[in-house]
Amino acid sequence: MGKKGITHLKIGELSHLTEMSPRTIRYYEEIGLLNSVKRIEGGKRVYTDEDLHRLRFIQRLKHIGLALSEMLELEDIYRIHRTNKKVLPRLLELLGNHVEKIDERMDHLVKLKAEILNYREKINQKLNGEGESKKGVETHARSRDHQRRPDTHR
Repeated sequence: MGKKGITHLKIGELSHLTEMSPRTIRYYEEIGLLNSVKRIEGGKRVYTDEDLHRLRFIQRLKHIGLALSEMLELEDIYRIHRTNKKVLPRLLELLGNHVEKIDERMDHLVKLKAEILNYREKINQKLNGEGESKKGVETHARSRDHQRRPDTHR
């Protein structure tokens, strides 16, 4: 427990709580997504509840498809304006773009599924058709072989 009731977490504890590797947490710090990290004597990092909430927010943004570059853009907007009133409209725009991409991808997948089903049906027809014609050819060939045999048992 730190000053004024603020919890200080070590990177291992934060890693466990967020299910992120310590390397990922350090990387987010390096690129500027997690910039409130404190250091204590000896240069050890300590993290607060605010950092924990921030990492969980980053996880949600990643889960819904935002790229790290988009998150950094949002972070830059927040650093400049110090208010979410400027960040949220851009976040809505980014989310709208992702919804459009998902819709396009879904349309593409529906078409791909139809092509696969059609191709599968053609393959089944070919297998069933060849299977029947092969049986007929084999039966016909056997009957001809039988007819060609010399009459040795008479």
